Parts: sequence; C-alpha cells; structure tokens
Amino acid sequence: MTDQPYLRLRGIRKEFGAFAALSNIDLDIAKGEFVCFLGPSGCGKTTLLRIIAGLEVPSSGTVSQAGNDITRRPPAERDYGIVFQSYALFPNLSVADNVAYGLVNRRTPKAQITERVRELVKLVGLPGSEGKFPAQLSGGQQQRIALARALATSPGLLLLDEPLSALDALERVRLRQEIRELQQTLGVTTIMVTHDQEEALSLADRIVVMNHGVIEQIGSAMEIYREPVSPFVADFV
Repeated sequence: MTDQPYLRLRGIRKEFGAFAALSNIDLDIAKGEFVCFLGPSGCGKTTLLRIIAGLEVPSSGTVSQAGNDITRRPPAERDYGIVFQSYALFPNLSVADNVAYGLVNRRTPKAQITERVRELVKLVGLPGSEGKFPAQLSGGQQQRIALARALATSPGLLLLDEPLSALDALERVRLRQEIRELQQTLGVTTIMVTHDQEEALSLADRIVVMNHGVIEQIGSAMEIYREPVSPFVADFV
C-alpha cells in the first residue's frame, strides 16, 4: 500500500433534519482494495456510498479521491462506475447499447466502443449477447451487464450497492465469485454495500462494520470474526 490512500473520508456527517444518518466517519481505502460496508438496514452504509458517489452531499467532512477533494463535485465529474441492486438497465436498449452508454456520452469513437463492448461482455461471461435486450436475460445475466456498463469507462473506483440481493441463492454465490475474480483481474478499487455477513467475509480485503451511523470496526474478515471489538460486532458477524 502507498502512503497516500486512494480514497480518504474525513469527519463525514450526514443529517436529515434532526436525524444523524452518519456521525464523524473517518476511512482510508488503498488503491486496488476490495472493501465491504457491512451492517443492518438503516445503519448508514448506503448513505455513505451515496456520498462517495456524489448522490448525497455530506453535512460536514471531506471526500478525497486520488489526492483530489471531490466533496462538492457532481457525480458526472467523479471517476467511478456504480451497480445498483435493481440492475437499472435501460429496457429499450440492447445489451451493447447499455454497456456503451457511458462511452457514447464521452464521445468515444464508434470503433473503440464496439471493441470495448465486445471485450467487456466477454469478460462478464456473456459473449455473443450484444444484440439481446434486458428482458431476454435472467436476473444474474442482467446484473453482469450492469457490471460491464459500470466498468466500460475504466473507472478508478467501482461502487456496488447490494448488487446481489435481488438474485436467488445459487446465482448469488456464483456471481459473488465472479465479481471477486473480475476485481482482482482489473485491480479496480471496489466498495460494496451489503447486509450479508457471508458475502462480506468471502469477498472483502477489509470489512467496515457499521451501526447507527458510526463505524464499529474496520478489519480483515479474520480480524472481524475472531476479534470483534464490541458486543454488536460479535453478535452481528
């Protein structure tokens, strides 16, 4: 790990009226790391992910990525790809057009787009499906395409918001392994939000356990499992 973290959060607070969704969050994430935000519903993990993505503005605190303060930057000016729980594919666009969406917006040459789409669709295990539409794909296949779309612009950061929770158990385990292999192949810094302990323990380099808007513990799967720092972590993990 380098001295300078790739992503740095300092003093992040988020209030919705009188309710404090996040309180004084400090977190450093190294380049190429796979980090899971783990906790029960309402613990603040998705709010924290949305602040990193620029979809929410923190009430106070700073977010830095690759040494640049991005706290107030709009989402379009940030370097990340995001995958949501609900796939969020455009139903009227083909697989190829869904994957190409971000590249078209960046005015990438057409030949480059075609090549990149082919490469990514193959990378997520669905070669030859470029002409299909989302309705013709299973849930797991749609999520693979959503992943390919998020990676199309070669972002420095990949954000995954409970990407597996809408899938059946078998598909979830299969896609979990594929996401980890893909992340290691590409070396992309990845943050995943999940409430599934097994998912976090099997995927993450480090786990950030959250509860009531604060970080309870940060550590490897082994550290969290064997040396919980609070009764909450011991009970939850």
